[in-house]
Amino acid sequence: MRLFGLEIKRTKEQSIEQRDSVPSKVFIETENSEQVYSTDEPSALQETFYNLLNGFYARQNYITLFYAVPEIFAPVHEIARRVSDCNWQLLKDWNDEVDYRDQDFNRLFSVPNPIMDIRDLIYQAVCYELLTGRNFFYLNRPGTLEVTHENILSWYNLQEPNVTVVMDKQADIYSATDINDIVLAYKIGSRSFDRENVVPLFNTHLEGKFDLNNCQSYLKGADMAIKNLVPVYEARGAIYIKRGQMGMWVSTATDQSGTVALLPKEKKELRKELNKDYGLTGGRDTVGISDVPVNFVKSSMTIEEMQPFEETLMDALVIYKVLRVPQHLAPRKDQSTFNNTESEMTAFYTDVIIPMAKRYANVFTTRMGFNLKRRYLRADYSHIEYLQKDLKAKAEVDERNGNIYLQRFKNGICSLNDWIVSTGNEKMNLPIYTKKLFEMTPEELILLNNTLNLNINENKPTPPAAPGT
Repeated sequence: MRLFGLEIKRTKEQSIEQRDSVPSKVFIETENSEQVYSTDEPSALQETFYNLLNGFYARQNYITLFYAVPEIFAPVHEIARRVSDCNWQLLKDWNDEVDYRDQDFNRLFSVPNPIMDIRDLIYQAVCYELLTGRNFFYLNRPGTLEVTHENILSWYNLQEPNVTVVMDKQADIYSATDINDIVLAYKIGSRSFDRENVVPLFNTHLEGKFDLNNCQSYLKGADMAIKNLVPVYEARGAIYIKRGQMGMWVSTATDQSGTVALLPKEKKELRKELNKDYGLTGGRDTVGISDVPVNFVKSSMTIEEMQPFEETLMDALVIYKVLRVPQHLAPRKDQSTFNNTESEMTAFYTDVIIPMAKRYANVFTTRMGFNLKRRYLRADYSHIEYLQKDLKAKAEVDERNGNIYLQRFKNGICSLNDWIVSTGNEKMNLPIYTKKLFEMTPEELILLNNTLNLNINENKPTPPAAPGT
């Protein structure tokens, strides 16, 4: 069994206590990425935590931690489920109008494959990318057909920890203009995937040589916090499942010489009686009666004394901060209230969720060939409540600015193009857009009246008199 990159040896003769003991050997990575064992003893395992997040099995370890440690699962889940919650839209690039009639797009972005829907696919992709620093979208497309979305039969995420990127060792990365100038193939075991059908996303390592097989998890910035969590859970679990001595029964009997120790027979009978008759399970009594005078002496700390919940909360907040997830979303026992949750959630969407979804949309647009059809993808979040308040505020500002420019235009101070540019749009080339009101012909004024309903007389208005006349 491998847990967190640690190999646990098991035999039929081992007892439950032995099987659950700390593993005695740890995988480490050599220069050739071969699997070899360290010679560390269990007492030295703390020093080998470096291999947990950096060794040969680091990417798989992050995924194992995701499913095993709630402080890692929760913030990654917060991001992944929100990115996957967008509505994917196909737009025409000449007028930004949504195209609802493209059946192949509707098929690919509703049920991309027989196993999952589009939200499941994107959720999985985000998790892979955050946890391992890489993701590989695989487009199931016959190699003889053109690279366009109509020819994609289905699409998946490759199982990232098992993917090997076969790189061209002779390639010069500083002169490459395409990913295929560097990559020869993508492989899982003996199966090779057509590189034209694989859409990779990499978070390359900032240290060491350039290697697409040595990408970095986005959680690496919380390295120390994660390494704290593992021993904290180990210690907490040791208390709950009674791994280790909790205390001792000590004789309180005395004679003239002092305290009298229990006889071996008395120890045996006392242990047998305690294990058979008393406890919290199996209908046993919760109060015991001993034939010999004894006292219980505690020899290890309780959960309350160790304060693991405070420690794990501090570590969790570090992980949330590294991933830029609002800290009020972190589960905590004190149920603290926050006054700025709405602004934090708005920033969470605008700074983290939407940029990540936009990046996916740009990748899909080019690698699925939508751009060849003069289309592009948009990740729409207009249904998110936190973003509606910003949209409402923006609409109110736009309306107020529109009224100001309308009055300016009616007074002959600005042109229609000045008005358009103030909204962030590009100027129009038609003459009517470049003129101020007093420069327009009667025909243009009639057209303007009919279009904008400005209640302007058909006759050209008289400009205001110059000062001093």
